[in-house]
Amino acid sequence: MGSFKGHLLPGTLFLAVGAWNVWAAVARFAFDPAGFRLLVWNPVGGGGGGALRHLELYVIAGGAFLDMCVEVLYSTHLHIFAPGGGVNPTHLNDLEHGGMLLMFFLFGALALLSEKTRSVSIISLHYTAIDDMIQDSSIFPQNFIHFILFSLDHL
Repeated sequence: MGSFKGHLLPGTLFLAVGAWNVWAAVARFAFDPAGFRLLVWNPVGGGGGGALRHLELYVIAGGAFLDMCVEVLYSTHLHIFAPGGGVNPTHLNDLEHGGMLLMFFLFGALALLSEKTRSVSIISLHYTAIDDMIQDSSIFPQNFIHFILFSLDHL
């Protein structure tokens, strides 16, 4: 992922999901300004039970998993550990990328699990204020801090 080509797939996925979130939020606000609520994820098709309803979550979980496999398995050539023990210092950047992608994968996978089973309300569309506080205080700030620390070695 250290080159332009390596950043192309995840960057395109981030752009697509971000554009979809902006579009969905603007459309929901235009439709009902008084009842507008910002959602953690936006179902395709306005919340109906269509086949593409969870497309955003599949893109997040699938894209993050695919890129995480590339970062941890392919980029390191399965030489994660150094001969003398410990983590191979030449692959710390790959493992750091894998850690960031793991958080996005967990978000998408847990949201899908929550929506598909309806037995657990971890990251559901129908969440309470407590669920909202837990989500906001755990997932996104952690990724934000991770991105800030990750960017320090790119300056």
